Amino acid sequence: MSLAALLLALVMGGVVGVLSGLLGIGGGIVMVPFLYALMAAPLFSGVVVDEAHQTALAHATSLAVILPTALSGFLSYRRHGLLDRDVVVPLGLPAAVAAVAGALIAVELPGAILRVAFAFLLLASCIRLLRPGPDADSGEVREAGSGVSVGAAVVGGACVGLLSALLGIGGGIVALPILLHWVGLELRRVAAASIGIITFAAPAGIASYMVAGRGLEGLPPGTIGYVSIPLALAMIPGAVLLAPLGTRINRTLPLPILRRLFGFVMLGVGLRLLWANLPEAWARLLGAG
Repeated sequence: MSLAALLLALVMGGVVGVLSGLLGIGGGIVMVPFLYALMAAPLFSGVVVDEAHQTALAHATSLAVILPTALSGFLSYRRHGLLDRDVVVPLGLPAAVAAVAGALIAVELPGAILRVAFAFLLLASCIRLLRPGPDADSGEVREAGSGVSVGAAVVGGACVGLLSALLGIGGGIVALPILLHWVGLELRRVAAASIGIITFAAPAGIASYMVAGRGLEGLPPGTIGYVSIPLALAMIPGAVLLAPLGTRINRTLPLPILRRLFGFVMLGVGLRLLWANLPEAWARLLGAG
């Protein structure tokens, strides 16, 4: 990895940490496009990966950074009494099982199709962030200790885990609306529960990517399966150190302006990914048909 790429990775790690603690997302929503860009410019970054493996490696490495970041946010929220264990555990267990399936599916799909799927996830997420008062209509607020229905736990947790591993995200983007609308958590406790669920899904996804990529040619030095240890280690310090800053901001600062800025960033990245990958993804789908 080049010095410039290393410095960028350190900065990106800090951004991931703040977003993780602030919004209850793992940070993959910004980390995955960053990793795409590094691998698309090997002369600049020094990261040389066979094109067939680039997307899976980006998603797997993103999860490897997300796990310690989520743990840092998890501990911070627990110290402040914001974690709902009777929500996190029932959704976290099916999320872990589904994450295994997500990783195994991801390594079999063409990279262009995965990138288009990721782009649609970004666009759906930015719509939720940009619309006026997105969390005002969250429905009936759940009382602490009231539990979660089996259906909501299994379906909601499985959705989070599957997309987490499939697209290399923590799963918070999926977990947030589930926790708000299905479970009825109050907004200030949603980010904490989302981070808690991520701590279940991410290890299962990471382990599955490591096993699925064993012995493959075309992966750079320092990888375990599809997980790039050098890239992960470059981003983890900033992500872990700054996740508590995000949780402090979450407790004290009104978020509408920040949510809109983040939404516009996701809109731009999502449209760019669609523009670059939709023709190839469409051609592959037609060829498969």
